[in-house]
Amino acid sequence: MRFPLAPSSVLAFLLASAAALGTDALPAPPVAPRFSRTIVLHDVKLTDDYFWLRDKTSLEVRDYLAAENTYADAFMKGTEPLQERLYKEILGRIKETDLSVPYRKNGWWYYSRTEAGKQYPIHCRKKGALTAPEEVFLDVNV
Repeated sequence: MRFPLAPSSVLAFLLASAAALGTDALPAPPVAPRFSRTIVLHDVKLTDDYFWLRDKTSLEVRDYLAAENTYADAFMKGTEPLQERLYKEILGRIKETDLSVPYRKNGWWYYSRTEAGKQYPIHCRKKGALTAPEEVFLDVNV
């Protein structure tokens, strides 16, 4: 009998595996510079040293995130086969093509469905009866 691993166990295993592969050749991890920003909220002073990371259009933020991603890729390099195996196992337990239970509201039947190969649900409705033509009102994949 196989027992599923908790997400924290999987992460701990991946980190331990990466550490065991010899991280001596790794570059030093990037360190985000600290720029203090203090705000007052309900008479409480809150200081955030990393507020600057919220600016997604900033070149400095993009460069820092690219450095983080490069370091993470190098650190986890030896665990790629395991990551792929875990991904396939998790994906194998998910029903990719599925349909939610329809519910009625204001003369319409609403439901969501997922399709294999698409990452997000498709929200649909039918007027009057479940045999009526389907109307897609939100395809989150688009």
